[in-house]
Amino acid sequence: MFGKKVTTDEQKIRDLLTRRIEAVFPSKEEAEKRLKEGKELRVYLGIDPTGPDLHLGHTIPLLFLKQLLELGHKPVLLIGDFTARIGDPSGKETARKPLTEKEVKDNMKNYLGQVYKILSRGSFEVKYNSSWLSKMTLEDVVGLASNATVQQMIARDMFQERIKNEKPIGVHEFLYPLMQGYDSVAMKVDGEVGGNDQTYNMLVGRDLEKKLLNKDKLVFTTRLLVDAES
Repeated sequence: MFGKKVTTDEQKIRDLLTRRIEAVFPSKEEAEKRLKEGKELRVYLGIDPTGPDLHLGHTIPLLFLKQLLELGHKPVLLIGDFTARIGDPSGKETARKPLTEKEVKDNMKNYLGQVYKILSRGSFEVKYNSSWLSKMTLEDVVGLASNATVQQMIARDMFQERIKNEKPIGVHEFLYPLMQGYDSVAMKVDGEVGGNDQTYNMLVGRDLEKKLLNKDKLVFTTRLLVDAES
């Protein structure tokens, strides 16, 4: 399906930006403007294989990518086989237990098969962030870390909550958003989609791509699934 002519139909673009989307950065107006330009955009969804199955929450951004594909753009699925070993602190009261390389490989065995139920085989790119993150030297990591401040990291609600409750914060947890953010730089993407619990991480990627590539990444945050009593 790659190479399909980009559609600039206003109603379809408006539907894309409102149906499942909670917020767009820098703005929905900017996203609408770029979608109307008729240039192919590469937009990615990152999934860390921390368990053997995709959860229902992943279907929302995957359906967004399907809509994007129908407009003629190029979806990218990034499997975070390296970042899964660090552990995303998002929304966690305690640090996530690191996974081994074998555990990560076992978890992601059936991921693509599950994604094919929404996005057809061959309709999207597949990337693995170990391809670049595992090759980074200590000098590279220190250089990457120089693009963020402790104040930025510690301002996150989850970390403020841990400080208040006198719970530990691992230094490696500060590295996670930088590593995820660097994915955007390595792939030189035009946009990223993810649940609104990933907003901070995705905006770190937006900042890094602007600083390192002078490229303005669009960030689409989707609404999270809630139970009937929420």
